Amino acid sequence: MDIRFVSYDEGIDKVFYIRKVVFVEEQGVPFEEEIDEQDKQATHILVFDEGVPVGTGRVFNDKEHWYIGRVAVLRECRGKGIGRLIMEKLTAFAKEHGAKRIFVHAQTNVMDFYRDLGFIEQGLEFMDAGIPHKEMYREL
Repeated sequence: MDIRFVSYDEGIDKVFYIRKVVFVEEQGVPFEEEIDEQDKQATHILVFDEGVPVGTGRVFNDKEHWYIGRVAVLRECRGKGIGRLIMEKLTAFAKEHGAKRIFVHAQTNVMDFYRDLGFIEQGLEFMDAGIPHKEMYREL
């Protein structure tokens, strides 16, 4: 596996491809909701398997809070630890840049994945793009 941080100007097409397949095609999220204003300021990560992009995620600071989001792994590559690798790299990036706590807006059906990484849920369930979510956080 090859892991690279990419900028909005270089590599974002591969990021958007993975997110389109996972979120738009698989989960039915409207494309115009999938791409948002945070994409330009976020730091994105790509995971390559034998030169093919298979996973992505992003991290950004929104004033006083750090968020990880848009973590996606192509279906045929799930179960290989790629999601965990993405989370570890993005969490380390945030910590290196001063984050003391990191947040995710987790789809409720994958909250166990985040719990296994040390995240704790807080607040009420909410809908985002028609999918139930809960906010979770982890102290760094």
